[in-house]
This record gives sequence, C-alpha cells and structure tokens, in this order.
Amino acid sequence: MIIEKRVYLKSKSILIKTLDDNKLAVVDATNAIRFFSSELELIGGFKANINSIPNLFHGCDVSKDGKFVSFCVEKDGVLTFLSEKKALVYKFKRHEGDVESVCISPKFNYIATGGQDGKTFLWSLANGKMVASLPHHADFVTTIAFSQNGRWVATGSYDRKIKITNVLSLGKEITLKAHSKAITNIHFISNNRLVSSDKDGSIIVWDYFAKKMIARLQKMLNEVTSLAFTPDHKFMFASDKSGYISLYDMQNYTLISQKYIQYSQSVTRIEYMNEGNHLVVALENGELFFLSPLKEEAKIREFIEQEEYAKANELIKENPLLKYTDAYIELEAKWEETFNRALLYAESGKFDEAKKALKPFMDEPSKRLIIQKLLNDYKEFEKFKFAATSKKYPLAYSIVNQYPALKESRYYLAMEDEWKKVFEQAKKIILKSKGEDEINHILKPFKGISSKVAQIQKLLAEKEIYKMFMRHVGDKKYQEALELANKYPTIQELDEYEKIAKIGDIIENRAKEALKHGDYSETVKYAKELMEFPKKKEVAEELIEQATTYMKVLRYFSEKNYKAVYKMVEMHPYLCETEIVSKLEDAWLMVVGRAETFASKGDVAALKNVLANFVSYSHKKSKIVSLFKEAYISQIEQLLRLKSSKYKEAMENYIKIFGEDDEIIALKIGIGMKDIIKENSVPYENIDISSLPDSLV
Repeated sequence: MIIEKRVYLKSKSILIKTLDDNKLAVVDATNAIRFFSSELELIGGFKANINSIPNLFHGCDVSKDGKFVSFCVEKDGVLTFLSEKKALVYKFKRHEGDVESVCISPKFNYIATGGQDGKTFLWSLANGKMVASLPHHADFVTTIAFSQNGRWVATGSYDRKIKITNVLSLGKEITLKAHSKAITNIHFISNNRLVSSDKDGSIIVWDYFAKKMIARLQKMLNEVTSLAFTPDHKFMFASDKSGYISLYDMQNYTLISQKYIQYSQSVTRIEYMNEGNHLVVALENGELFFLSPLKEEAKIREFIEQEEYAKANELIKENPLLKYTDAYIELEAKWEETFNRALLYAESGKFDEAKKALKPFMDEPSKRLIIQKLLNDYKEFEKFKFAATSKKYPLAYSIVNQYPALKESRYYLAMEDEWKKVFEQAKKIILKSKGEDEINHILKPFKGISSKVAQIQKLLAEKEIYKMFMRHVGDKKYQEALELANKYPTIQELDEYEKIAKIGDIIENRAKEALKHGDYSETVKYAKELMEFPKKKEVAEELIEQATTYMKVLRYFSEKNYKAVYKMVEMHPYLCETEIVSKLEDAWLMVVGRAETFASKGDVAALKNVLANFVSYSHKKSKIVSLFKEAYISQIEQLLRLKSSKYKEAMENYIKIFGEDDEIIALKIGIGMKDIIKENSVPYENIDISSLPDSLV
C-alpha cells in the first residue's frame, strides 16, 4: 500500500472528515483542528481551549463547509466555534448530565446533541435556539448521523437501538433493533440503506424505510471504531481496536479482506477522500497516514507491459481492492488471450510454442498449475481428436475424463454442441406418440457415456411429465411449469427450465426499470406477470404495492390534495425520496425557515400566519407543534433576560398546554432550576393548535 504522506500528531485523532471543497478536517484529542488541502498540505486550523470529554465515540464534529466546529465538553454541554474566527459562538447545554455525541447536518443548518439522559436535541446553527427534541433512548446516546440530504437523522445508543426521524416532519420514528452491544457508528448510504456497527464488532446493513435488516456482515475482530466508504458506496472500510482495517464489498455484502491493512495498535478513525482516492488512517499514538489504495493500478499496468504477471498478481493479492480496477481486467484479458493462443499451439502439436507463449505466467502459482495441466493433458490430444472427429464419442469422453484440460479444446466444445443439438431434437420427438425408436436412433452415438445415459434415461422415464411441462411452457403457464419442476428435479436440468428462470429475471428487471422511470401502470403489468413465478411472488407484491401507492400520490398531487399526499407519506416513508414529495418538502422547508425565524423571536401571531395552510396536515403536526413550543420557550427566555417575575406564570401556562415536556425541562436545567416535576408531556395529537394563545402571559 502506497503511503502518500505520514503526519505525527501529539495526540490521537478523534475526527477525520472530508469537507465539501475536498479539504480534510482532522481533530485530535487535544482539541486541535487542522485543515488539509486535497493535495494533503496543511492549510490552517486552531486549538480550542476547552475541557472536552475523553474517549467518546463521537464527541466532536465539523460542518461540511468547515464553518463550524463543535465539541462535547464536560459539564458545559456542546461548545460550537466559528473556525474562521476561531471564536466560540454557541453553548448548547440543556441535557441532564454530560453530552455524549454531536453531529452537524450537511443541510438545513442543524446540529444534534445526544446526552447521557438518553435525549437528543436538535438546534439551529442560525440562531443557537433549540428546535426540537427527538425520540428518547433508554441509555446514553452514543452516535448521531444525518442523511446526505439532511432530511433524516439517526441516533444510536447503549440501549442497542437505532432511532430514525424525519427532520422536516418530526413524525413517528423508525426503530431498528438487532445489535447486541452499544452502537458505535451509523452511516447513511445510497438506496435507502444505513450501516451501523457496535462494540462487539458487528456491522449491519439496513433498509431503514422497510425497517428490516438487509445483511449482517462478517464480524470485525474487536470493537468497530470507524467506517468509511468509497464515493459510489460500493466498498466499505471498517477499523477496529485491534488495529485491523477490513474491506467489504457493499454490492453483495461480502468480506473481501479481514486484514486488509494491519497496524500494531488501535485505529481510532478512518476516512476516504474522494479527491485523489486517499484512505486516511489515524492511530492511537497520533500517527496519521494518507494511503493511496488505487495508485498501484499504474504499477499493475507497468508489470503488464513488462510481462511480469506474477508481480502484478502479487500486488493484487496484497491489495484486493485492485481486483476491481480496469488494470485487473486488462491483466485477466491478457491471460485469456495468451491461454487461447497456447491452446491453438497445443492442438497443432506445437508444444514448444505453447510453452513459450505461457512462460510469462509460469511464476504465478495459480496459473502455473493450469499451464502444467494443459501441457500434460494435451499429450493425448491427437488420440482424443481422432475419437471426436470420427464420432467415437464414448472413447472421446473417456479420454477427457482422464485429461480434463482437453475440455478447453474446440473439438470438445463441438462435441458438446452436437450433444445439445441431438438432445434438443429428442425432447421435441418425445412429445410425439411412439417416438422412442427415433430417439434411440439419434442419441445412439452418445450411449455408453455415463453422464449422457443418465439424462437419456430420465427423459424416457418421465416422458408424460415432460410433455406436461412443455405444454405449460408453451401456454406461458410458468407457475404450473415451475411447480412441476419442483416435484420432478430432473426437469430443472432442461434448457427450458433455465429459460423460464431467465424470463422471470427479465420481467423483474423490466418492472423495476418501469418503477424507476415512473411508468407505474407498466410496473403493475410486469409485476402481475411476475406473480406466475412462485419464488418471485414476494418481489411482485412489493412492486405492485409501490406502483399503486405512487399512482395514488400522483393523483392526489394533480388534484392539489396535499393533505392526502402527506397522509400517504405517513404510511409509506419511502415516498419522501420521490420527486413529487421532494418538491413539496422543498416548499415546506421554505415555510419552516420563515417559521423558525418567528419562533426564535417568540412571535406566535406571525407563526400562526405562516403555518395557517399547514395546521390541518396531520403529517406536519409534530413539526408545527415543535415550532410553537420553540416560540413559547423564546418568550420565557425573553422574560428571564428582562428579569421579569412573569416568567414563572409563563412557565406554568406552558406546562398547562404541553405538560412537563423535554423542552421545558431542558430550559429549567439550562437556567439551574430545581423544581422539575417531570409530568408526562401532552401528546402532539391532543394539542389544539387553533386555541394556542399569542402570549403565555
């Protein structure tokens, strides 16, 4: 693995993050923030003079634009700095106990803080106000993550659960549970997937909209400290406390290499820089490595040009990620081309030429065995060729069984083609009455070949069953045909069975493509055809459900019945990612932006006016109520700043409306009040927005 740069820091890195402009932010345990350019040069930074909490999973974060840097600080909550001015701008302190995790959203100017109280608060970076309280955990909140579009926030905890909430609606959370230990990392990736890891080394891939586990990846050897992804999310790097970095294929959820990279001490953080394809690795002792896992692709091409194929394969063995490069494809193509040329030499009896052609691959162990087998087996080629060309097939197959490399020859392939052709004829003849004599005649050259005899006997023995199967295929009654094949497994060896399976795959792909392009009636049509395939019934039902749901949403949208659209979204969260709902959410986001401005000033009258068209939308009620709560909390804060005794009356009136909820408890904690009753808060659905007063006093 090529090391592009090695940096020695005084302390371990607790955060490595790629920023929007391809810069890299690195934060160490001494609270020093460094910014590196895409060329890996140090271009700035500062040190925060704070008492941060050691050994948190995610105790600091940097905004994607590099503007804000936030730290979890002992007894002080979360302190947020403006990096350009190196100045403290916000102190977020309303949790009971210390804050365990912090995360800044890539969109919408939000920051989330997770506490030892199991609560997660959402704050505005525009004004420093608390915007909402997210669903609670039963234990410390260890990690927080926002989706790339900023619309979803996920929290993980020592309670082993993950809770996901829509930031723009604050509706009912999605809860995921399958981990056996505390959650250490959460990452949103493409196609509604989320990856989570825990202290036990487990890594799980979820479809969070479907609320189901897609895959449980092969475990790491120790506690997972960090996860990093290539830009296309095809590959994932995972580090653990043992010092190992593992490499996973995220297309088929397999482990490519458990010990892809190994260090003698714990890896604290890893990050993949898109610009330059650098894997950045931080160790416990403060060392920072900038690795180039794909730069060796050029070296492979060098080896190909020099015909040093063993060296190229050795490099790929050391770095399996290179198997997915164009250079590896070129290397394999060179082997195929050389092997086929050597075959032609061997078939012509030019063994010296064959050896010469294959010589560059002889130093590669796996290829050497193939070459030795080829050269050894082809000594019998003339005998085999004579048997094959004179149609003495039993003798030819007998020779091939002894010398398997001969299967690569064109004469063997021609023999197999002949077998397939006559067997296909036999299958057609068997549909006729009294066709056995004809079958015996055309298959006679292949009698005496054990592998073929078995197929011939099965064909004759199950003549009527085969006829029925072929009728079903001809009538496109695939369900009946496949059910018959399940009862009589020999049918599964027939070409027609394979064709049916391929037809099912083709129909499924067409249905998915139609769904992807918004052609929902076509999706339903294909999905109904897919219902004929028993193994694909579940997929077909899901496609029909999604397509009909999308059609309903389209109809409601065209009718401007947005309330119905949001009702559908409430039932089917995946609709949030559709183009239509995204447009609605963009419009709603503008409303929320204006509403939060009024809420931060405590202007309830203006807030009512802004939200007037949305108060009847049940999907938005949680967010709307949270905006009114924010406005009332702002009113109480104004009274406190004015040192007005009316703040107590305002608090009492707030509690009468909303109960002793997270927001009022957080305010009391923030101002040091002791009289926290912790009564149950009033459910959002029980709050009558139309009756809310403009002022609490």
